[in-house]
Amino acid sequence: MFIVTFEDKEIFPLKTEKPGATILETALKHDFPLYHLCGGNAKCTTCRVFITDGLNQLSDRNEREQTLADRKGWPSEIRLACQTEVFGDVSLRRIIKDNKDLKTVTSESKSAKTGEECYAVILFLDIKGFTAFTEASLPYDVVFVLNRFFQEMSEPVLNNGGEIDKFIGDGILAFFQIKNKDLISTTTEESLVIRKSETIRSAIRACLRMFDQLKKFNLEMKDRFNFSFDIRIGLHAGNVIYGDIGHSEYKSQTVLGDTVNVASRLEALNKKTNTQFLVSDEIYNQLKDSLAIDKKVVTRLRGKSEKMTAYSVLGFKNSDPILHIQKSFDLVLANNPHWIEDYTNKLKSFIQENSDGSNSQKGFTITSDEFLTVIESVIEKLGNPVSLKKEISKLADIYEGIGISKKEFPKLIPILISAIRENLPSEWDQNLESIWNQVATDLTIGTIES
Repeated sequence: MFIVTFEDKEIFPLKTEKPGATILETALKHDFPLYHLCGGNAKCTTCRVFITDGLNQLSDRNEREQTLADRKGWPSEIRLACQTEVFGDVSLRRIIKDNKDLKTVTSESKSAKTGEECYAVILFLDIKGFTAFTEASLPYDVVFVLNRFFQEMSEPVLNNGGEIDKFIGDGILAFFQIKNKDLISTTTEESLVIRKSETIRSAIRACLRMFDQLKKFNLEMKDRFNFSFDIRIGLHAGNVIYGDIGHSEYKSQTVLGDTVNVASRLEALNKKTNTQFLVSDEIYNQLKDSLAIDKKVVTRLRGKSEKMTAYSVLGFKNSDPILHIQKSFDLVLANNPHWIEDYTNKLKSFIQENSDGSNSQKGFTITSDEFLTVIESVIEKLGNPVSLKKEISKLADIYEGIGISKKEFPKLIPILISAIRENLPSEWDQNLESIWNQVATDLTIGTIES
């Protein structure tokens, strides 16, 4: 017989009936209150417990428990009492002790996170000058402009693999995380450093793209409201706690911890240092050979006893291929607002020259604006492979819809390059041509495989 000890305000040692008895079976045998709303069939999580000692005396997670654990992001210490067999003395705590706990847990969605620690890059953004705009504008205009601003600023985050945590007043909290399942597959210290550097690079690319988006946003705001805005960004990286936080009926997934606080204070520090984009030494040390900075600030952040160094980032020292493509395409559209019509005409000529007659009657069923939207979306999502795959599939459908077969897709590469080059007369060089050729080739392979 083994002892299962429940640690509450008092200690409750319970003897198991037999080796291999589950924790739930042992509790019920001794009339110890342990919730199990699904009847002990691993269809809920109300019987879960936290193991404080003796984890190695328990059975491994079976398939049903592992599925729930993966979905919820549980650490190894959280176990389903109904599925966990006991083969030695063990101590644990109930997670659900009363009706308030029960209400909290039963409100969780299937994708809810009960709490996990992960490495993340935290981004805090604040809009400068919005208070003045609020005081001078109608309520409808304030809401409209703020929503447009959030839309424009959020896209670079999402397009580079980040997530929006929340909108705070006229600011944004976002994060780029390395998920625990990805860390498990990262077997060496060197590969972990690479993974962190890639995540940080994606976050910085998103920030730099935000400033690009702001320029376009301000052109429209200046025209419509005679107003323009600036932004301030703080970026820090480290371990955070990630989980569902809030009232049982109003929860949201969020990040917590000192890393989040530091990012917030770096954003606020921009105002004192007359900068726009400050990163921590944790960020800088990962990519210092790649970052162009114009100011280094040694400071003691509020709530911190030790001084830290913050760096004002201007961009990447060497061209970031994805950002270079995006910026160059912005210039193409700025130089030639009718670029999509020119590209469409090139495609029509290609179809006529290569048609065997079977596709000559298809024609364009998509508008120029719709076609351009898909191409822009593909370019903007180059930093997010998952989202990019969906957009590539849309582009492939368009090409096939106008009569271009997949086997002919590689022939479209020089047509696209030509259409880009013609509208970048002073900016086009061998380096940019090489980058566009590589990206166009990769995208073509993606369209063929979609």
